[in-house]
Amino acid sequence: MFRRLLALSLIVVLAVGFSSCKVGSGGQTGKNNNETTQRITKIYNSFKDVLPDFGFDSEPVENYEEGVSYSFRAECSDKDFKKYIEAVKKSGFDVKPAEGNGYYRAHNAEKYFVEIVLVDGIITVYVKR
Repeated sequence: MFRRLLALSLIVVLAVGFSSCKVGSGGQTGKNNNETTQRITKIYNSFKDVLPDFGFDSEPVENYEEGVSYSFRAECSDKDFKKYIEAVKKSGFDVKPAEGNGYYRAHNAEKYFVEIVLVDGIITVYVKR
């Protein structure tokens, strides 16, 4: 019984000790008190994550070169192509855009580049950084 009480009291002392070790920003001195400003940048798990989701009529054929680029091809109508281009623009790919009939390319703020082409009902989407 004595051992249980001793163990319980040690657990309580440790818990109180750890909870009281928090140092507020006013209690810091020296090097740790420097204020820094950081730009928040999205980190994507893959290049695929920078693109908006869009349901194509067929299953896309994907090509992913880890750390370099991502691309896919799928069947796509003109109407769906235009919808997808609008979704891509809304997702942030609107820096230095170039657009034509069946063609769109642009960058986003995180410096990803997208090129989208529609030829004979096949859309090809290419993303790189």
